[in-house]
Amino acid sequence: MNDLESLRKQIDEIDSLIVDLLAKRMKVVEKVGILKKQNNIPPLDPTRWQQVLTSKIEKAKSLGLNTEMVKKIYEVIHEFALIIEKKI
Repeated sequence: MNDLESLRKQIDEIDSLIVDLLAKRMKVVEKVGILKKQNNIPPLDPTRWQQVLTSKIEKAKSLGLNTEMVKKIYEVIHEFALIIEKKI
């Protein structure tokens, strides 16, 4: 049982880091949104979005991760990033 508790503790620590990184990412998204607004650039740049998604899928492949999972995660992240940018 100690092994299970230890592994769960590791998962909790990793999850905390993931949330911290998401918060950091969204703060950068806010800065991007401000710059885009100042320069009359629309929130969605389809070319950039495709580059980001492709690079994350390729990284997932190289790490042996399920690419569909990574794609879905980044689609949600992107959806909320666009919400932030549109509010600015």
